[in-house]
Amino acid sequence: PDSLLHISDFKSKHNSSAYGLTYTGIFLYPKESNGNLNFYVEAIFVKSKSYLKTTSEYVLKHEQLHFDICELFARKLRQKILVLDFKKIRNVSDVVKNLYAKVSQEMIKEQDKYDGETEHGLNSARQQAWSEKVKKQLDELEKFSSTEVDITK
Repeated sequence: PDSLLHISDFKSKHNSSAYGLTYTGIFLYPKESNGNLNFYVEAIFVKSKSYLKTTSEYVLKHEQLHFDICELFARKLRQKILVLDFKKIRNVSDVVKNLYAKVSQEMIKEQDKYDGETEHGLNSARQQAWSEKVKKQLDELEKFSSTEVDITK
C-alpha cells in the first residue's frame, strides 16, 4: 500500500507507441553488521526511465501491477535466500547471485506473460484476473515483505 505509483512518478519522456512503461527491477545488496551478514532485497521503480502518455487511472493500474509483480518476485527471492543453510555454503556470493539471476529471469517471463495475456491491459477481464492473482500471491508471501533478509536466524 505504501508503494502505490502516481502519475507524477513517471518522469521519462518517451516516443514509443505504448501508453506507458514501468521500469522496475530487483535490487540486492549485502550488509555486514557486528560480524553478521544480512541481505537486502528491494523491488525498485525507476522514475527517470518510466513513462505514461496518458493520465488514465486504468493505465496507471496496469503499470502498478508491473511494479507489484516485481515486489512479488523480490519476496520470492527473499524466501529462497532464507531457506538456505549458509553454514554449509562455501561461496555465499555465487549462490546468492545465481538465485538472483534465476528469480530475475522468472520475473521477466512473468512480466511478458502479464502483458501478453492482458494485451497490455486492453483486455479488462484478463487485467482484473491478473490483479486478483498477484494480490493473492503477495498476500501468501506477506511474511517475506521486509526488505531485510536476516540469514543469521
